[in-house]
Amino acid sequence: MRRRKTKSRPTCSSREENIILTINNDLKILDMPDTDWEHYMTKRPKPTFAERLKEIETKVNEWKRHKHYHRHGLKKCEVAEELGISTSDLSNYVNTVEGMNFSAWLNSLRVEEAQRLMKSHPELSIFDIGYKVGHPHPNTFKKAFITITGQTPDEWRKENIETEKDND
Repeated sequence: MRRRKTKSRPTCSSREENIILTINNDLKILDMPDTDWEHYMTKRPKPTFAERLKEIETKVNEWKRHKHYHRHGLKKCEVAEELGISTSDLSNYVNTVEGMNFSAWLNSLRVEEAQRLMKSHPELSIFDIGYKVGHPHPNTFKKAFITITGQTPDEWRKENIETEKDND
């Protein structure tokens, strides 16, 4: 019968205290600095899924508040790194809470912002608005806008700006 090779972990180099860790049921003594033993000897409870989602939601809301989604070519790994979370945590959050995948969520944020800009700055062109919200190419902006609203940006603008004028 063959024995499995186990990877040995590097040891910490300290001169003062030792701590005993169990790795693969083998006792190992590692040199550790003079610190609080209880910190190493007690396990901290892992946060629940709901607690973790709440923590991520706080970070995401802050990220959205600063409108970081306006940057062109934004990738999931970049957003996760900015938030200080893993890409899988970000994906789980977007899928669970927002109910869509990352790129659809990013496009929805951008389209919502484009709608606000169309209402507040009717003098801006559709191209300028698309560029400001993170879509450097008019065709990708138009596709994303149609996917989310069911209308082209021009159709949406005409319908919503005229509706507001009629209500005034």
